[in-house]
Amino acid sequence: MKTLKTYQTITVVFLMLFGVVNYLDRSALSIANTTIQKDMLISPSEMGILLSAFSLAYAFAQLPMGMVIDKLGSKIALGGALLVWSVAQTASGFINNFNSFFALRVLLGIGEAPMFPSAAKTLNEWFEEHERGTPTGIVWSATCIGPCLAPPILTLFMVNFSWRGMFIITGALGIVLALCWLTFYKSRAQYLKELAAMGEQPVRQPAIVEVDAAVPQREGSFFAGWVDLFKHRSTWGTFLGFMGVIYMLWLHLTWLPGYFQREHGLDPYSTAWVVSFAYVFGAIGTVAAGRICDRLVKRGVGVLNSRKYTVIGGLVFAAVFTLPLTFVISLGGCIALLCLALLGINLSSATTWMVVNTVVDTKRVASLGSIQNFGGYIAGSVAPIVTGFSVEYSGTFATAFAVSAIVALLSAVAYFVLLKAPIPMHTEAADKHWQPQVDETQGRRV
Repeated sequence: MKTLKTYQTITVVFLMLFGVVNYLDRSALSIANTTIQKDMLISPSEMGILLSAFSLAYAFAQLPMGMVIDKLGSKIALGGALLVWSVAQTASGFINNFNSFFALRVLLGIGEAPMFPSAAKTLNEWFEEHERGTPTGIVWSATCIGPCLAPPILTLFMVNFSWRGMFIITGALGIVLALCWLTFYKSRAQYLKELAAMGEQPVRQPAIVEVDAAVPQREGSFFAGWVDLFKHRSTWGTFLGFMGVIYMLWLHLTWLPGYFQREHGLDPYSTAWVVSFAYVFGAIGTVAAGRICDRLVKRGVGVLNSRKYTVIGGLVFAAVFTLPLTFVISLGGCIALLCLALLGINLSSATTWMVVNTVVDTKRVASLGSIQNFGGYIAGSVAPIVTGFSVEYSGTFATAFAVSAIVALLSAVAYFVLLKAPIPMHTEAADKHWQPQVDETQGRRV
C-alpha cells in the first residue's frame, strides 16, 4: 500500500499534467491564429469572436459545473471533462468552416470548465490548509508551463503536420491521460477505505474540515448552499477580483503570438521562442505564489491575509509593467515588460485558488471556485474581442494593453475592499440569521 505522501505526490503530478494539456489545447488556436486566418479567410475581428467562443462557454459552464463537481467528486468530473474537451480538440482538426469551428470551441470551453475547480477540490481533500500553498503553486504552474511549451511544440506540429494535425495530436494526448486518471486515481475517501480494510491507519490524516456536531448540517442541499455563497462579500470579492486576473491572462494567451508577429514582424519560429521565454517568468510567478503564502503564514500573517496581500500585490505589479507597453516600441523592452507582467499576473492567478480553499468549507470549494471562474472568464471573453477590434481599427495593441492594466488595478481594489473573512458554513442555523464566529486575523472559523 502506497503511503499518504506518495498519493499526494501522484495527485499533484496528475493535476499538473492535466493543466499543461488544458493550456496546450486552449492555446492551439492562438498559435495557429495567422495561419488559420489565411486558410479560412477569417478577419481579425472574426478571429477575436472565435477566440472568445471558448471563454464564453467556459464561463457560463462554470456555475452548474461547481455543483456537479461537489456532488460527483473530482475523479468522475475531471476524467469525464478531459474526455469531452479532448474529443472537441481532436475534431477541430477536421472542420472546414467558421460555424463548425465556433461550435467546437464552445464544446471545448464546456469540457474544460471543471478542470481548475476540480483541482482545487482535490487539493483541499489531500492537503491540510497550511500545506496547500506549495502544491497549489505547483499545480497552477501548469497555466504557464502549458503556454510556455505551446509555442515551440505546437509550432513544430503545425509546420510538420499542418494546423489540423496539431489539433488532432493534442486531442489524442488528452484522451490517453483521461483514461489513465479514471483507471488509476484514488480519492482520499477510497484511500482511507482501503487502509481500513487492511486494518491500518495513515501516519497523518489528510485535511478534514472540523464541523461543530451541535450545529445541524443541511444534508444534500447543494443548490441551497450554492445560493448562500452569493450572500457574502468574500464571494463577490473573488468574483470581481478574478476578472482582472483572467482579462489580462486571456489577452496574453490569445493575442501574444499575433502581437509579436504584427507589431514586431517576427516569424512563427521566433515568435514561438519569445512567447515561451515570457511564460517562463509566468511559471516562476505561480510557483513563487505558494512559497510566498507559506512563508507569510510562518511569519504570523493570517492564512487569508497571506493570500489576499499576494493577490493584490501581483495585480498591481502586472499593471505597472503593462502600462509602459502603450509607448515602448523596442522589441527587447517589450519582451522585458511582458515577462514581468506575466510574472505578476500569474502570481495572482495561482494565489486566487488558495483563496478559494481558505474562505469556504470543503463541501463548497468547487462551487466557489466555479463562481470565481465564471466572473473571470466573463471578463476574459471580452479581452479577445476588444483586442481584435482595437487592432483592426487602430492598427496597434496599445489600447488593449492599457485597458488590461486598468482592469487589473480595479480588481485589486475589489479584493482589498470585499475579501475580509471566511464564508460561514451553510447550516439550518445560518438560515435563521445565526453566523459562526470568525477569526478574521487568522482567516479561519472558531
